[in-house]
Amino acid sequence: MVHLHLSWAFPPSSVTWRQDGFWNRFIRNMTCINKRCDSRPFKEESSMCGRFSATFTWKDLTNRWPIEQDLTPPWTPRFNIAPGQNVLTIGQRMNGQWKAAWVHWGVSVHHSLLINARRESVQNKPLFREGYHHQRVIVPADGFYEWERSTRQPFRFTLDTLFAIAGILIASPARDFWYVVLLTTQADGVIQPIHDRMPWVLTDEQVPVWLGRQSHAYQSLTVVSKSWHVYPVSKKINNAQNDSPDLILPCPVDGHL
Repeated sequence: MVHLHLSWAFPPSSVTWRQDGFWNRFIRNMTCINKRCDSRPFKEESSMCGRFSATFTWKDLTNRWPIEQDLTPPWTPRFNIAPGQNVLTIGQRMNGQWKAAWVHWGVSVHHSLLINARRESVQNKPLFREGYHHQRVIVPADGFYEWERSTRQPFRFTLDTLFAIAGILIASPARDFWYVVLLTTQADGVIQPIHDRMPWVLTDEQVPVWLGRQSHAYQSLTVVSKSWHVYPVSKKINNAQNDSPDLILPCPVDGHL
């Protein structure tokens, strides 16, 4: 696995940051997207949200949220995003501007890869506390995958539009790498029969509150139910090396969709 030397736009609270040179170092050091899935076992606070898709265009993204226009490397749609890869995150800089950046999904904990954190307890866990209070981001997506436990049939859940998954950043011990974990919550609606957890998806009104750096209102955000669409997809999604448009198409299961 390739670790990227990241300097994030909003450093840990113990780091003094007064100018955009901090961000410029990030841009210089970010050179490529690591498309390979990490082979280490997952160590998850909640055993879900291990794959998602982001098939929208860069224009779709910038039309939805007021982010700065530059991104290095440039954005390309993705159909099968897996832990151990770099994912697109959006955070708020110290000057209030929103910035998109690539960050590694998952942090190594005792030789395992921790990729999720429970929304209900994230602020009480030492590993997550600083990220929850100071390093909040969103991860844009337009669908996520979950497997039915008995048959291992994968299903895709969508809202027919792009959405924001709540995430937090974690700094490496040397504070020269950044990692992101996705927050999960209790599943509801059509998700519950397949899995008891789901990603915490923020509403459009909640996103600026979650990213905001000037108040504690983010601590009062709640889960808002949404009308998810669900359908089975091909088991080719199981292989993280596969990343093609056909992966998001409905796939017959026992002759039915």
